[in-house]
Amino acid sequence: MNRKFTIILVIMVIIPIGLLSWMGFTSMKTEKDRTKQQVQYIGKQKLELVQDNITLLFKEIESDLNKTLNLVSSNIDEIRIIQRNQSLIKQIFIENEEDLIYPSDNYIISEREEAFLIRIKETDISFNFLLNSENEVVKESINKDWHTWFMGDGLNFIYWEKEEFSNKEVVIKGIELNRSALLSGIINSLPVTNEKNSFFRISLIDVNGNIIYQWGSFSPPLNLSADSTMSLEYPLSSWHLEYYLDPASVENNGNSLNLIVSLVALFFVILTLSIYLYRESTREMREASQKVSFVNQVSHELKTPLTNIRMYAELLEKKFATEDKKTKKHLDIIISESGRLGRLINNVLSFAREQKNGITFNPGPAVPDDIIQHTLDSFSYSLKTKGIKLSVKLNASSTVLIDADILEQILSNLISNVEKYAVDGKWIKVESSYMDEAFILTVSDRGPGIPDDFRERIFEPFFRVSNKLTDGVSGTGIGLSLVRILSKTHGGKVFLLSNNHSGKNEGAVFQVKLKTPLGGA
Repeated sequence: MNRKFTIILVIMVIIPIGLLSWMGFTSMKTEKDRTKQQVQYIGKQKLELVQDNITLLFKEIESDLNKTLNLVSSNIDEIRIIQRNQSLIKQIFIENEEDLIYPSDNYIISEREEAFLIRIKETDISFNFLLNSENEVVKESINKDWHTWFMGDGLNFIYWEKEEFSNKEVVIKGIELNRSALLSGIINSLPVTNEKNSFFRISLIDVNGNIIYQWGSFSPPLNLSADSTMSLEYPLSSWHLEYYLDPASVENNGNSLNLIVSLVALFFVILTLSIYLYRESTREMREASQKVSFVNQVSHELKTPLTNIRMYAELLEKKFATEDKKTKKHLDIIISESGRLGRLINNVLSFAREQKNGITFNPGPAVPDDIIQHTLDSFSYSLKTKGIKLSVKLNASSTVLIDADILEQILSNLISNVEKYAVDGKWIKVESSYMDEAFILTVSDRGPGIPDDFRERIFEPFFRVSNKLTDGVSGTGIGLSLVRILSKTHGGKVFLLSNNHSGKNEGAVFQVKLKTPLGGA
């Protein structure tokens, strides 16, 4: 198969497949990014909903705590009753600028109250923090708020409010919340953990990174990053929510699957088409090769009887050389035409060999002028019949290494070209010479010449300049192409020299240079 065609076919396959792969990768990446954004958006919405539920829960707790604090008075027994009846309350306290009013060591305290006082000492927490604040704006503007601190296994909560009396005495009433009861209330406000086929997991994480609660059927691996995260609002701002979506549910996205199927189908269409083109081209190449082989074989078969015809014609010519001029003329025609047919066969054989395996180069010691003269002798009758005057100027009489068959075929094709297209010029000139280690053959005519636009194309196989002088002239169209091929085989080149005089193309001048080392004998 032609290598150039193979390369083109491979490029035709690789480029579309490469583009499809790039487009597929880009589309899938875009789809993946879009899906990821959707997942993050959905996760954010879910987390916002959870946050809203927890915020609402704390507002309800604040409302209940405000009502409770409004009931708190200086009556210790009443305070103790409130504490016993509400599970969310761990301890109620009252303080002024000086010290704790309740609970206090000034009276007999319960175990619950004693534990509270111990916690105060252990954590070094001052509950009159607001009253001792240096920030006067805060001191004057805040009347109720949350206070959080870390103790034990996590975050602890106090809700307080400020009360001012007519005598300008300021009192802080506060409630320390039962952490377990508060967590239980938060968890009860969240969805159940056994949600089926949810493909996600939402986790409530405390400040230490511990999971307080989680729900959703997906169990994320340890190395998986959360798709969305969100911090809770005050007073749980040190806690946050994490949202995980099962990657398998994203990878199985229908659009991505359809895109992959479409690209794979298109890939196989291109591949099938390329295979078909390859098979068709190789079939055509095989058929062309078979045709060349057939022509080559037929040409070989024709060469043997043609040689015999010419040999016996030459024998007859010698016999009738002086006896019968008419018979001699007929024999000259037979010899000339058989020579022309032989040259055509040689051209076909050489062209077929070049197309298949290349022309064989067999140089040997010879005198170029002898080869030229022998070739001219074979054209003598044909040139004489057509009225073409032959001018010869030979200056290559030294022995060199040269392929005699190649030189003879080159000269034969150049003279045949003159016979076909420059016969009206009635003149041909053949010159030979040496230059360094090159043999130079020049063939000139006075025909119509060759337009400048076609000076290179005339050496292409089967190309013929179309005009009134060449239309209708028989020929294979491979003569000048073979001249270039044979010249290149011999390490040389053929040139069409300029023969322009007074703005007119007067004939054509072909010059052939062949690499021929001197002293070949």
